[in-house]
Amino acid sequence: MDKERYPTRILIPRLLKTMHHLFPLVSLAVIFAVMGFMTTLAIPVLLVQVAGQALARGETPSWLVLLVLIVLALLRGAFRYGEHYFGHYVAFHSLATFRKMVFATLRRLAPGKLDRQDSGVQLKMIGEDIEALEIFFAHTLAPILTGILVALLMLGGFAVYGLELASVALVTYALLALILPNQFAKRLTPILREQHQERQVYVASFLQGLKAVKDLLQFQKMATYTHTLQQQSQRVNAKERQVAQTNFMQQIYSFAVIGLGTTIFAWRTLVFTQAEQVSPITGLSLLVAFVSSFAPFLELSRLPLGFKRAMNAGRNLFALLDEPERDKEGVPLPESIDEIDICDLQFAYADDDEKKVYDGLSVAFEKGGIIGIVGPSGAGKSTLMKLVMRWYDWQAGHIRLNNWDSQNLHPSHLQARFAYVPQNPQIFKQTIRENLVLGRKGISDETILSLAERCQMKERVLEAEAGLDTVVDATSFSAGEAQRLELMRALLKQADCYIFDEPTSNLDSLNEALFLQLVKQECHGFVFLSHIG
Repeated sequence: MDKERYPTRILIPRLLKTMHHLFPLVSLAVIFAVMGFMTTLAIPVLLVQVAGQALARGETPSWLVLLVLIVLALLRGAFRYGEHYFGHYVAFHSLATFRKMVFATLRRLAPGKLDRQDSGVQLKMIGEDIEALEIFFAHTLAPILTGILVALLMLGGFAVYGLELASVALVTYALLALILPNQFAKRLTPILREQHQERQVYVASFLQGLKAVKDLLQFQKMATYTHTLQQQSQRVNAKERQVAQTNFMQQIYSFAVIGLGTTIFAWRTLVFTQAEQVSPITGLSLLVAFVSSFAPFLELSRLPLGFKRAMNAGRNLFALLDEPERDKEGVPLPESIDEIDICDLQFAYADDDEKKVYDGLSVAFEKGGIIGIVGPSGAGKSTLMKLVMRWYDWQAGHIRLNNWDSQNLHPSHLQARFAYVPQNPQIFKQTIRENLVLGRKGISDETILSLAERCQMKERVLEAEAGLDTVVDATSFSAGEAQRLELMRALLKQADCYIFDEPTSNLDSLNEALFLQLVKQECHGFVFLSHIG
C-alpha cells in the first residue's frame, strides 16, 4: 500500500467519483433510515405521552392511540425494508462494478500479471478488498449521512427546550461518532497494516504450496511447509485478535459514554422539571427520546475498522487499476517460426530486481523433434518459455524469431503462434466443446471428434451425457484424460510452437507414455517439453 501515492484525501473523492451513479440509491437508503429512526423514536415518546395523560386524567387510552401505534410499527417495518433494500442494492452493484474493473484490468495486463508469484494478492483483492469497498458504500457512507441528519434533527428538537440539553446531546453524539472512533482508528492503523501484510504472505504461500505439492512430497518437505503455513496462519489470527480486542475496548468506552451522557441528561431534565421549565411528562419524553437516539451513533462508532479496511482496499485497487499496460504495439510475424535465437538475455522479475533469473543467457533452437528443458524446480525452465512467448519483457539482450526481434512484434499476434500446456490441466465449468475451442470460431465438431479419436478421447467424449455439449468441471476427468484434453486444446490452435510445462508430473507411467506418444505424433513445428531433472 502506498499511502503517499494514495492519501485518504485523494482516495475518498476518487472512490466517490467511481460510484457516483449509485448516489441516488444511497440517498434513498439514507432517507428510509432517517424516517425509520424517527418512527422508532416516536413510538416510545408517544407511549410516554399517552401514559402520562392517562395517569393524570384517570382515563383509558382511546382506540385511536392504538391505531396510531400500529401504523407507526408498520411504517417502521416498511422504512426498515426500504433502507435494507436500497442498501443491499448499492452493495451488490458496487461489488459487481469493482469486480468488473478488476477483471478488465487483469485481462488488460494478462498473461504476465496473472502468472506472478504474488497471485495471492490478486485473489485477496477479488475477495476481501472488493468486499471491504462494498461495505464502505453500503454500510459506511449511508450510516455517516444518516448520523449527520439524525444529529441535526435531535439537536434542533432538544434546543427548543434548552440549550443545555442540546449541548449534552451534542457532546455525547460527538464522543460516540467522532472522538472515540478517531482515537481507536489511530490504534487500528498499524495493526491493520501488519494484518494486511501477514495475510498476503499467507495466501501467497498457500497458493504456491498448492502448485508445488508434488515437489514438496517428492523432496519430503511437506511437513516443513505445513509447519511454516501454520506459523503464518497463527500470525494472521494473532492480528485478527488484536483487531477484535481493540474493537471491544472501543465498545466499552462507548457504553461508558452512553451511561454518563444519559445520567447528565436525566439530571438536567430533572432540574428543568423542578424549575417548571418543562412538565414532568415532557421531561420524561425528552429523556426517552435521548436514550432511544443512540443507535445511529453506535453504528458510526463501529466504523473505524471498516473505514480503515476500505481505505487500504482502495489503495490496493487503484494501484492495480493504475498499473501501466505493457507496450502492445508492433508488427505481426509474417511467417511461421522456424528458428528461435536467444542472445545475452538478462531478466529479473519486477518485484525482485536484485535476483536475476537469467544473466547473459545465449542459446539457439531450430525446429524439429522435441526440445527438452531440464533442470531442478525453480531453475527458470517455465520462465524461459514465458519469455519466448513474451509474457514478460526482459531487461537486456534479445530474443529473435526467424531474425525478427521479438520486442518489435505485436504481443497478441506473437502469442497466437504459441500453444502453452501447463503442468496442471485447466478445465473450466463449461461444455467440453467450449473447453476445447476457447472461443475460437470455425472449428467443426467433426474436427474435434477426429482429433479426439487420435488422442484416444473420442469414446470418453461420446459416452458423456450430452456429448460435446456436456457441461464439465475439473472433477469430471482423470488426470490423464484432463491432460489429453489440454493437448487437444493446444492442437486445435494449430500453433507454430508447442510448449509443455512439466505436463507428465501428475501422471502415472502408463498415461505418461501415452501422452508423450501423442505429442510425438500430433505436434508439428517447435515442441518444448520441460522436466525436473
